[in-house]
Amino acid sequence: MKIAAYTYETIWGMGATEAEARAEAVASMRDEGAEGRMSELLIAPMDEDLVEALAAAEAAGTDVLFDLVDGELCEMEVEDA
Repeated sequence: MKIAAYTYETIWGMGATEAEARAEAVASMRDEGAEGRMSELLIAPMDEDLVEALAAAEAAGTDVLFDLVDGELCEMEVEDA
């Protein structure tokens, strides 16, 4: 299971452990000039479907919506109205 370090809008880092996820997130936030938001970092395990969706989105250059559900970050499906 992957662990994510995230804010409410962005998953900044992922890793096998909380320490790995946090370290990747801190590096990503520094690269993006978001050091001032480091106090907002949250840690949670990731649903496997979200891990797969993020990999596909990275390859395609798209975004993935996510939310914390029962203590786990999950991909949110967007329903057309």
